Amino acid sequence: MGVYPTPVMSPDALLEEAARALVTAEESIKLVTRVAPRDVGSELARLARDYSRGKALVVTYANERPVELTAVRRTLERVRAVSEPLGPFGMLHAERALELELEARLAESLGTPRFRALAAQRFAAPSAALARQCDDFVKEALALPPLEAPERHRSDDEADPKSLIARLRVRSRELGLSLRLHTARDQLAVAATGDGVVSVRTGAWLGAAAAERIATHELFGHALPRARARHAPWSLFRAGTRGANDDEEGRALLAEQRAGSLDVERRRELALRHVAALGVRAGAEPRATCATLVELGLPLERALDMTLRVQRGGGLAREIVYLPAYFAVKRAFAESPALERWFERGRVGLDAAAVLMRFPPAPARDPKASGRRGG
Repeated sequence: MGVYPTPVMSPDALLEEAARALVTAEESIKLVTRVAPRDVGSELARLARDYSRGKALVVTYANERPVELTAVRRTLERVRAVSEPLGPFGMLHAERALELELEARLAESLGTPRFRALAAQRFAAPSAALARQCDDFVKEALALPPLEAPERHRSDDEADPKSLIARLRVRSRELGLSLRLHTARDQLAVAATGDGVVSVRTGAWLGAAAAERIATHELFGHALPRARARHAPWSLFRAGTRGANDDEEGRALLAEQRAGSLDVERRRELALRHVAALGVRAGAEPRATCATLVELGLPLERALDMTLRVQRGGGLAREIVYLPAYFAVKRAFAESPALERWFERGRVGLDAAAVLMRFPPAPARDPKASGRRGG
């Protein structure tokens, strides 16, 4: 993780080393993992008891001990310093380093009053134009009558062909993806995708349509770009550019729409998540978030689940980026379809894709010659 320039290193080699340092830094920070509870089922049961007794809801998380990431932040500062002078492509590395440095400070601030302010910087409320689109979406979605509850299937039931894990297994094979599938009790998302792995939350009950939608979201929105990034000419596509994680969620929602999966249930879910996240940004505490969701027609069990998600870590509210990213990505792709090709190649955000279209950098040296790690 040195990332120090030396007289014998070419700009391409420097940026390859910088990108590898970004990958390592993200793995060390692991923000989303740190803000999750150890056992989602137990946490939800505790919150349900406290809610029924009129008590304040206190959201806990797995890593309650203070974390110290000074060395990681120093490395990210070196990445920024080395990369910034190296033209537009170098600036993409520097901007990602700044984004990860903010995430490192967020991880360090867990359990402190600074957490919400830093979360609002990293996952900011949308611009005025996007906010209006989101508000319109929310109004329309919440005006739709809820559908009758479908037959549900346990997410991690390998023996049920309609379960989420079974659908992920079948569809990943159809796409030629080599993925590990495993289950987890300590993640708030029903499914989460990493490098070569999709994790399914145990004990979640889903209709068949919802399982199919989640498989589409994870495989087309997240798993395919990560798989292709392993073969990309630049390691930055594996490390991700600034905003890539957020814009990737927008593209994953677009994949759902294209598959015909943005049904009434999903649209209401997205609308309620957005409302809840805006509430957190306005200062709402967990009990107020849950009460708002119940008033909007969400059953208590699901309201608590959504509350736990937006309030994780003390108010991360990452859900605030989903709808704005969806509208931004949808518009950008309509105006310039070539932008999407960059999203297909790895973890690339809209701003970075626009830069890459204007200033396509020269390919890095052959991995064997440059010493770049594969896989």
